[in-house]
This record gives sequence, structure tokens and C-alpha cells, in this order.
Amino acid sequence: MTAPIEVRSDLDRRFLTLDALRAVGALMVVLTHVGFQTGRYPQGWTGAMLAHFDLGVALFFVVSGFLLARPWFAASAAGAASPSTGRYLWKRALRILPLYWVVVTVCLLVVPENSDADVGDWIANLTLTQIYVEDSHPHGLAHMWSLSTEVAFYLALPLVVRLLTPRDRFDLRRVLVVSLLLTVGGVVFAGGARTWFDQPFAAEWLPAYLPWFLGGTTLAACSVDPGLRARLDAAARDLVGWWLLALGLFVAACTPITGPTMLVDAPTPAESALKCVLYGAIAVCVVFPLVFGPELEGPVRRWLAGPVPSALGAISYGIFAMHMFVLLMGIELLGLGTFNDRFWTVLGMTLVVTIPLATLSYLFLERPIMRLRGWRASAPDRGAAEAAAATSTTATRENA
Repeated sequence: MTAPIEVRSDLDRRFLTLDALRAVGALMVVLTHVGFQTGRYPQGWTGAMLAHFDLGVALFFVVSGFLLARPWFAASAAGAASPSTGRYLWKRALRILPLYWVVVTVCLLVVPENSDADVGDWIANLTLTQIYVEDSHPHGLAHMWSLSTEVAFYLALPLVVRLLTPRDRFDLRRVLVVSLLLTVGGVVFAGGARTWFDQPFAAEWLPAYLPWFLGGTTLAACSVDPGLRARLDAAARDLVGWWLLALGLFVAACTPITGPTMLVDAPTPAESALKCVLYGAIAVCVVFPLVFGPELEGPVRRWLAGPVPSALGAISYGIFAMHMFVLLMGIELLGLGTFNDRFWTVLGMTLVVTIPLATLSYLFLERPIMRLRGWRASAPDRGAAEAAAATSTTATRENA
């Protein structure tokens, strides 16, 4: 039997910069959708970059994998009982579903293009199963496919962690090997999904994006191993170097090797697989120096942990959830039409409306509802909480 690891105390480690990454991811998604709706994709390198700002989804998934898996690994490494799966799922539901249901209801009732939505469309979208049903992506809700995939990961996470750390014994080597095997399987699925399944949204299913989540869970596992953590902390001090590497990979991803820029032609299996690998690598390179190394050393880290990025991170879910409705309705009300080449006008309109709406949503809907997340912990839950607290006070933050 493996002896429990004595987890190094990092009580001051709050991963404050990850809130800013959520904001960056949400704004990248807004930019890519505005770029498409205004017809900017075909316009040289700027269009190619906008088309690949869906990289924001990869950032979301890596951050989610890190923050959500870390309490399990911390408990396992400390020899404590695992966190309560019921409490974890309750908190996830409170964080995601209320605003999501509001947005779905508004879009299906208000957007004229959704006037023919039937009961099946309502059920599929309210239950986040629209990616498993053909022709059930209503106007203003197409971007919610990524939330469907993320919720699938929420449900699978306790099983994934159990696979990586059976019988609550933390074995970093096993975590790395099994994660690598699952990642390879996910990349293969990402490449073949469009040809294997007679379902137009098969490429949006969880297995195709599991490599991105596993990038985060692997970082989480490494972060609770004291010996490896010390070496990774040293490597992560060079934030500029890691981000330059991420930038180089992003430039490569913006070339035709990851598939066509426009959505008319589907990418080949090789292009889809390479996009999965590149996006995952970019997101890990961005996140790595923020979860390892000095947390608040240097102007970049300090600024990312500052009040403005943190506030944008707090409302990032609202920005993501509501921006498509605002974007499409704004274009219609202003009479601009699709592919209007009015990128800056449409972007400004979208942000000016979405950010205040997201702020109101956070203050008067999301945050009040999250107060219901309290769950009387049993003795095993308290042990897991103490183990998690020994490595981070952020793993269970309400915005994770």
C-alpha cells in the first residue's frame, strides 16, 4: 500500500489569475462569433485569427479540468476521503443551469427564427442534450454546444478521477499514463467523429474534447505532488517564454493545417485531430505558468489578479451565455444584416450590451443562487475539504 503523500501547504495559493483566463476565453468566443457574423473570416490573417479564436473554448476546458479535478487529487494524495460527488454535482448545477435556462427560454420565445421550435427542441435545449439530437440548434443558442460538452465532463469527472486514482491511492505515474492513453483516444475520436457517425454534431461530443479537459486534470495531479511541483514551479517562472510558445502554436493553428477557415467545407480527419492537439497544447502553455511558479510575481500576473480582470472573470459565464442573443438581435434591430463587414460596430454593440447584462445576471441571479450551494458535510467530506485546503483555497470557488 502506497503511503499518503505529505502535501505541501499552499494556503496562500488562490489561482487568482485563472479568473482572468475565463474572461479572456469568453471574449475570444465573442470575437470569433462577431468575426463570422460580419464576414471577416476570409480577410487574410486577421480573419484567420478571428476564425481560430474559438481557442477560448480550449482555455475554458483546461481551466475547468484543473480546478474541478484538484480537490479529488488533493484528497487522494493526502490519504483523505474523496469529496462528496453529490455536493459537487449540486454546486455545478447551481452554477450552470439557472442562467442557462433563462437564456434558452428567452431565445426560444423572443427570437423570430425560433417561432417553429417544438416540444422536442425545448426538451433538448433545456436538458443540454441538443448536440445529440439532429436539427436542434436554435437561433442564438448554437454556441451552447460547448456547454453541453462541459456538462458531460462534469458528469464524467468523478468516474475519470476514479479511473486515474483507483481506491483513493494517488499514483502520479498512473495518472500520467492513463491520461496519455485517454488523450490519444480523444484525438483519434476528434479526427474520425465526422466520418464514423451519421450525426452532424458527433464532433461536438465529449470524447473529442477530452484531451483539453485532461490537460487541466493532469496539471492538477502534478500540482499536488510536492517533488514534481517544485520542479514545475521553477520551469513556470518564465511566463513570457511559455506564452511565446503558445503564440507560435497559435500562428501554426491559424494556417490551413487545421482545416478550412470558413464553415462551408468540413475539415479532414487529420486536420481535425491536429486542431485538437494544437488547441490543447496552446491552452496548456497559457495556463501552466499561472498554476505553477510564483502566483503574483511580475506585472503580468499581478495585473491578471487585479480587480478589472477578476470582475470580468466573475461575469464571464454571463458574457458567454448571452452574447449570441445580443449579437444576433442587435444586427437585426440595427438593420445591418449578416456579413456586413461592420466588425467594430457590431463588436462594440455586443460588448456594450452584453457586459452590463452579464453583470446584472451575476449580481441578481447567479450569485444569490450560489448561496444555496451549502451542503452539510459529513465527516469524510470534512476530511476531503481539509486535504484540498492544504493545497489550495480555490479548488471549490463558486466560479470554478
